[in-house]
Amino acid sequence: MNTRSIDGYRLEWLTSFLAVVDFGGFAAGAEATYRSQPRVSTHVAQLERHLGVVLIDRHERPVRLTEAGIAFLEHARAVVRSLETGTASVQAVLGMLRGHVRLGSYAGAGPTFVAASLEAFRRLHPHIEVELVEDESEALAAALRSGDIDLAIRPVLPAVRDASLLYQALWEEPLVALTPPDHPLAASEYISVAELAAHPLVLLGDAHGDPDHPDEIRRAFRTAGVSPRVVLRTREPATLAGLVRRRLGVGVCDLLSGTAAGDLTVIPLLDSGNRRLVSVFWNSSRPMQPAARALMDLLVQVPVPAEVSSYQRRA
Repeated sequence: MNTRSIDGYRLEWLTSFLAVVDFGGFAAGAEATYRSQPRVSTHVAQLERHLGVVLIDRHERPVRLTEAGIAFLEHARAVVRSLETGTASVQAVLGMLRGHVRLGSYAGAGPTFVAASLEAFRRLHPHIEVELVEDESEALAAALRSGDIDLAIRPVLPAVRDASLLYQALWEEPLVALTPPDHPLAASEYISVAELAAHPLVLLGDAHGDPDHPDEIRRAFRTAGVSPRVVLRTREPATLAGLVRRRLGVGVCDLLSGTAAGDLTVIPLLDSGNRRLVSVFWNSSRPMQPAARALMDLLVQVPVPAEVSSYQRRA
C-alpha cells in the first residue's frame, strides 16, 4: 500500500483544497499553507481529476464551491481532523515536540523581535534546539535556497530572485534619520529625503549592493531623485550609531536599528513610501519539518516590536 495515499488520495490535495476554501482564494491558501500558489493549484486540480468533478468555481472572487465541492467539503474536513487528532495523540504519548531548526535573521531584528520570539519558543518547545544564523539579507536568501537554514527573518528588499522563496509579513517600519541630540535636525518631528541630501550621511547597508535590486534606503533616494553625500556605509547598526555619535554624518537606517542606539535622536522620514517591510521567509520547494513549522507558527503570532508599535500609534 502507498503510505502517502489511500485509494489514490493524497493528503496534500485535501489540505490545499481546504486552505483555498477557508482563506478565500488560491493565493491566500498558498500563503496559509507555506506553499507556492502553483503547487496549491496543482493539488486542487489533481483532486478534481481524481473525483471527476469541479470542486471550486475559479471565475468567482472570492472563489466559491460548486455543488460537488459543498458535498465533498465536510468529508475532507473530517479526514484532516482525524489525522490531526491522531498526530496529537502520538505526541502526547511521546512527550513534547523535538527537533532542530535553523533560523536566519538580519542584525536589526536580533535584540528585540528575535530575542522575544526565541524566549517564547523555548517556553513552548524546550526540546527543540534553535540555531541562530545572523547575516545580510542577500546571504540569508542564498542560505534558504541551499537549505542551510530553514527560516529567515529579513526585509523584503532587496527582492529575492527565486520564486520558491515565499514570505509572510511580520511588520512594517519607517526609515529614519539618526543624529546627536544637539544636531540642527534633532528638533524635527519628520524629515524629507531631500533635506537629508544636504548633509553628509552614514548609511546602513551594503556598499556593494546590486543597483538593480536596491534596498529600502537606496530606493528612497532614487525615488526622491536626489544624490546623497554618503561618507560612510556600514552593515552593523551598532557601528552606525558610533559613527553618528562621532559626528561623522547623519545616520540613515530603519526604526529598530535607530532606536537601539538609545542616546541618539530618531527622526522618521516624511515620505510615505519610505518603509521597511520585515517578513519571515521559507523555501517552498523543500518540505518544512515539524520543528521549523512550530517556529514559523510562533513567529507570525509574536507581537511587533514595542518600538514599531509605539510609532504606529503616533502615526
